[in-house]
Order: sequence, then structure tokens, then C-alpha cells
Amino acid sequence: MLKYSRFIKESQTVVLNNGQGGNMFKTVKYGSKNSIAYLNGVIKKFVESVYGPYGFVYGHNVDIKIDGKVISGEYISKMVNNYTVFKAVIRINNIKDEESFYRFMLSNLNDIYSPNGKFFSEQTLPALINTTRKGNSLERMSKESFLKYAKEKNIDISIQNPSVEEDIRGIDFKFTSNGKTFTVQVKPFSAYKYVEDEIHIKSDGSLSVDTNYLILCDGKNSIKIRNTKTNPISISGDVFISKKSNLLI
Repeated sequence: MLKYSRFIKESQTVVLNNGQGGNMFKTVKYGSKNSIAYLNGVIKKFVESVYGPYGFVYGHNVDIKIDGKVISGEYISKMVNNYTVFKAVIRINNIKDEESFYRFMLSNLNDIYSPNGKFFSEQTLPALINTTRKGNSLERMSKESFLKYAKEKNIDISIQNPSVEEDIRGIDFKFTSNGKTFTVQVKPFSAYKYVEDEIHIKSDGSLSVDTNYLILCDGKNSIKIRNTKTNPISISGDVFISKKSNLLI
């Protein structure tokens, strides 16, 4: 019984650090206000109060638009229990103990998690982007589809991830071809149809497009569209509309 009790106690212990092996200290997953569970509950309530009015709902990974910034719902969902963010806070603010960590987090929720917060663009958002991109299946599928298309057309391209500023503007990846850089936005789609010389594609979230290309994926298939000045992609409600001639086939 003693060994089991010790195991339970140790399994609830969390070691936090600055992400580089320094500033290490212990805390607990559950319990008092100085616990990860309590902190996550506060973060969740705060995040819902800030982003909920703009259409954010947990489990719905759709983009929302706030003050001209496009922020992925997936990023927002991952604000809760994100140890990469915790470690960034510890590193940048040189936090060395449990008490200081919780005091700083609870006193600076707005600066850490709101879109106009002091730490958001330089600390929180890069951490959210990096952790999210590792598991973003639609984005991976889009890149693979675009590379396959370029190879079939004998076009030499090099794909890069966007900067934080570009990500906020809705750019999901970029590619370089013949010395020129082009931007790409990735969106999910649930249905599409052809209407005369147009394609109409139903998508989710806050629709906007300000990139050279738009790729829409449903998990199995992708639709690739040029967005040109002469034939720009338009939006009607939850539908992207483009000329068929803009399709990359």
C-alpha cells in the first residue's frame, strides 16, 4: 500500500523547466491553486471569454478573424495545457520556482493568451504554431498534393513555412519557383459543385483569402486554385467561388 501511494503521488508530479534543461522545478497536476489542472481551468475560461464572441468553439478547428488577424481555432484549442507555452514563459521571464510560475501565469493571462497581448505574437503564437504544425494532417496533405502537381508539370519548387506575421495573415505555407515566392492558404471543404464556368466550394470557419493560391482538403481529396488579380476567388457566405480556369488539374 505504501509503494502504491508513493506511485500515485509521483505520477501526479510534474517537472517544469525553461525548455532548455534549466530553471527546473516541481509542481503537481491536481490539487490546490498551484496545480496544472487549476491553471488549465482558468486558461480555458479566459480563452473562451476572449475568443468565444468571435465564433470559437472547442473541438471546431475553424479560423476566426479578430482585429484583422486570422487565427486558427486549432491554435486556440491548444492554448490549454500547452507545456511548450509554459516553458517559453519560464525561459523568457527567468522563472525559477513554482510559486512565481503560477503567480506570473495568473497575473498575465491577457498578455499571454489574448491576440493583442504583450507576449502573444513573440512567445505564445510561435509556440502554438510549432506544436500544431507537427500534427496538421490537412496542411501536410496540401503540401504533398502541391509537390505532386509541380512534379507532374515539371515545375521546380521549394516549400517553406510562413513567418508568424504571415501566419496571422492567413498564409499556411509558401513556395519558391524561378526566384519568385508565392503564398498558399489551406482550408477544409465539405462539398463542391460546378455552376456553369465556376466551381463553388463549401468550407468552414471565417472565410477569407489573400494568397496567391488556395488549397481545399476534405481529408482524402484536394482542390487547388489560383487566385489572380484578373480572376480573383470570391466568397459568398461559407462558399468559395472561382472560375474553373483557375483550377490546377
